[in-house]
Amino acid sequence: MRRTLPCVVVLLLATPVWLAADGGGTSDPVARNEALALKTAVKSVVEALGTPPAGYDKTSEDYRLPTEMGMDGDSKQFWLASTEAEFEYLKGKSGEQLGQEYQQKIMDAQARGDYTEMQRLSTEFQQTMMAAASAEMAKITVRVWLNHDPYQTIDPEGVIWETPGAIALRKGGADPQTEVLLVFDPKTLADTQKVSRISLHETIRGPAGQKTAVRAIVVELVGPEAAVTEWANNVDKGKVLALIHE
Repeated sequence: MRRTLPCVVVLLLATPVWLAADGGGTSDPVARNEALALKTAVKSVVEALGTPPAGYDKTSEDYRLPTEMGMDGDSKQFWLASTEAEFEYLKGKSGEQLGQEYQQKIMDAQARGDYTEMQRLSTEFQQTMMAAASAEMAKITVRVWLNHDPYQTIDPEGVIWETPGAIALRKGGADPQTEVLLVFDPKTLADTQKVSRISLHETIRGPAGQKTAVRAIVVELVGPEAAVTEWANNVDKGKVLALIHE
């Protein structure tokens, strides 16, 4: 019996907050049109970020959309789930792209019986892959969250910019990568000078009338310091803040 108790404690701690709501908690599926609305909101955030630094092109994107949300049985209010997306930008072609291109060129040379050209392409490919490795090092990763709490202490010397409702922070990161965090929350960050820690729990955990509500937006830029700082400084703050709604 003693061995069972820790498991019970863990299960109780893992129980979602909404299950303890008045009226009993339940879950409600996110309809396809609601998921589309959330995805569209993420795309609008990316558009508001503006053009990436010179030479960078988007090479991949991955959306993680919620499929259900907690709901109070009596009030029919929802507890919002976070919507996430990740995008990668490269300065130059990725190793995978170059590999596919050279594979096709080598196959074409083989079909012609041009073995000299095959050898030349193989040597050139090895040299090009070294350049591609440098491009990977210069990669910028952009992560976007709707209704997410980054819970981040503010280093006064790491503030890139601030405005009512939003702030941009340099978090550091493993050399040569730098992390820049952009947080948009008109309620919690109404006066950024009074905030020493970003905690959006109260903003995003309160009940909402609709599953497509957006109460806070968080963006993380990870990449070379000069590039991500330049990008952060060019964000249209007003457009991002305008996306926040009930």
